[in-house]
Amino acid sequence: MTVLEIPTTGTALRAPGRKDAWTILGADVSEANTAREALEMADLRDWDVRLMGNVTASEVTIHDDGVTATEVKMPDTRATVRTNPRTGGTEYLSAVGRKYTPVQIEAYENVLDLARRESGAVFHKAGAYDGGRKFFISMSLPGTVRIGGVDEHNMHLTLFGSHDGSSANSLHIGPTRLDCGNMQRIIIAGAKHKVSVPHTASALDKLVSLESELAVLFDWQDAFEREAERMLNTPLSLGQFEQLVTSRDLWPIPTSPTTRTRKNYEARMDTLRSLFENADTQESIRGTAWAGWNAIGEYLDHYAKANSLSVRAARSLSDVGAVTKKKTAAHRQLLALAA
Repeated sequence: MTVLEIPTTGTALRAPGRKDAWTILGADVSEANTAREALEMADLRDWDVRLMGNVTASEVTIHDDGVTATEVKMPDTRATVRTNPRTGGTEYLSAVGRKYTPVQIEAYENVLDLARRESGAVFHKAGAYDGGRKFFISMSLPGTVRIGGVDEHNMHLTLFGSHDGSSANSLHIGPTRLDCGNMQRIIIAGAKHKVSVPHTASALDKLVSLESELAVLFDWQDAFEREAERMLNTPLSLGQFEQLVTSRDLWPIPTSPTTRTRKNYEARMDTLRSLFENADTQESIRGTAWAGWNAIGEYLDHYAKANSLSVRAARSLSDVGAVTKKKTAAHRQLLALAA
């Protein structure tokens, strides 16, 4: 169940046929009235994620006299497994450390229902990816955020989680830009965009206090709108845009490149220039720092090389990967121009 069935909704307004990351990775759960119903629609209930001990690593060596198999015990490691809700079979998820404590997705139902009631949100998309190691449940907050009165965004409150020890489960706030389907994931200084629940013995205790922490997430929305307005009111030339995208934290000009490296660099620059200068998705904001940032986001979310659409979508949803780091670096530099 790496990728669920792809619904037909969730397409970008100015890029017909383009699906956002929610739609690529998730199922439509907008008809759900409760978190339990949303999880059931997306096959996210009854996984019974659990630990198995006595993990071993094996190595097979082929030589002239035959094949030798060597097993090494890993006493500090255990494995997480789940029950596939469709087949009923037991499936391996990941090796984890000795302190790892599984938290069932169902444990978040009360928090999700509370957030829905308090904010007026509706359930949006939910799904699992990376072989069930990661999952999300997204809700759409009421109303539409309009930057400068013209650039529309839907704001989402999303539970992101993992069963492989790669990250704590956490509730995030963040928007999707309607014109292009960009996932507007950035780290804004001084604004808390997530509340985390670690995979340790105290995880269930943390769930109790999580409900009281939800209110601080909405301060991030206010900060996002303020900074987006500043960038929209800041002119940006093509020369300034090129200087930005070739900066150290984005895609610096390669030194002594191979033919392939040079070709890839030039293709990327051509795409970025086109997105900034000519793309329909920037029509309402063209020539501004806000357009520059969205051109970079559109490239990362929809054009950057990836093995599959689902891989690219997962990168766009990640809070800690290269995509969010580049978006945050570009955001920081463009805000400096707007100061």
